[in-house]
Order: sequence, then C-alpha cells, then structure tokens
Amino acid sequence: MADIKKLEQKRQEALDKANRMKQQIDKALNGQKFVLGGMLMKIAEDEPDRIPQILADIEKYVTRKADISRLEGFKSEIGSKVAESSNQSNMSQNRAVYDDNIQSSLLDN
Repeated sequence: MADIKKLEQKRQEALDKANRMKQQIDKALNGQKFVLGGMLMKIAEDEPDRIPQILADIEKYVTRKADISRLEGFKSEIGSKVAESSNQSNMSQNRAVYDDNIQSSLLDN
C-alpha cells in the first residue's frame, strides 16, 4: 500500500512539473506574439503602403471569432490610414501634373 502511495505521489509530482513547464512555454510564446504584434502595428504606422497586405494577412490568418473582434478597431484605424495615404498620394500626383503643366506653358511662351 505504501508503494502505491509513493507511486501516486511521484506521478503527481511529474504532472505538476509538466504543468509548470507548459506554463513557462506558454508565457514565452505569448511574449513573442506580443512583440510581433507591436512590430506589425509599427510597420503599419511607418509604412502605410504595406497596410493592404497587412489587412489581407489578417483576413487570411486570423480565424477565431474572438481574435477577429479584437482586431476590428486596429483594422478600422489602419484602413483609414490607407484612405488618407491614397488621398495624399493623389493630391501629390495632381500637384506634380499641375506644376508640369505650368512649367510647360511658361516654356511655350
């Protein structure tokens, strides 16, 4: 009977150790995910031309409903940056065409 108790105790100790190790692994993985998420947010902020690909990747790889709802605000925020960036780009292009037209007409005179 004592042998069974010792075996059960050793079994429980092994399970406890395995659970502690799993928690350490989960903590490390969550830390990595956190850092990668921050990096992705910074890329979206600093390089708006990459936002369409980021949005496409979110649509492709984020499949859990809870995760999708967590990212709705982020998607809206960076989606509006794409629109702003597009408008600014169009304004810059229009300005360049306008400047070229003025310069061309001045040279013609």
